[in-house]
Amino acid sequence: MSASPALTRRKAPDVVRQALLDATARVIGQGGLAALTVQDVARAAGVSKGALFHHFSSKQALLDATLTALVSAFEQDLRAHMLQAPPGHGCFTRAYVEVSFNHLLQQTQDNDIGLTMANLLEPAMLAHWREWMRGMLAEFPGEATDPRLYAARCAADGYWATAYGRPLDEQERHNALAMAGEALKLCMPG
Repeated sequence: MSASPALTRRKAPDVVRQALLDATARVIGQGGLAALTVQDVARAAGVSKGALFHHFSSKQALLDATLTALVSAFEQDLRAHMLQAPPGHGCFTRAYVEVSFNHLLQQTQDNDIGLTMANLLEPAMLAHWREWMRGMLAEFPGEATDPRLYAARCAADGYWATAYGRPLDEQERHNALAMAGEALKLCMPG
């Protein structure tokens, strides 16, 4: 006889917590940060508002944890990419450009969830992203002041801001690949 879903949830708080983080990202992706309600998140996660507040003390705590999880997942992809690439000049920026464009190219449906630039432009989210970027650039200080690498990161951010949140059609995919190629050229010592 299998355990009831409620009993399973009580025994697996990490599963409920992750479901709430995933649901928050989906709700933000569908309606933006301004439309985020704890009721919508609880409903999307299949839990009560009480269960949500058991895991997160407030809507802000839920949002902060979701942002941390999204940035962490992006950073994991980025660091895995850096491990597979040759080290040296522009290693962080090359990985940043490649991972950013890979996320764009892998979108399969509207509102694919991730670090959507449209939502990152929300002040609370933008502050979180800027803090992360400052930390990464502190780790790679030579990249923080190199104008070509800065331009490459801006190209990735700019294309992401215009194309993220929906699948790319064939022409957009072609454009994304071309833009990524140009941005990667900026990562070469010049």
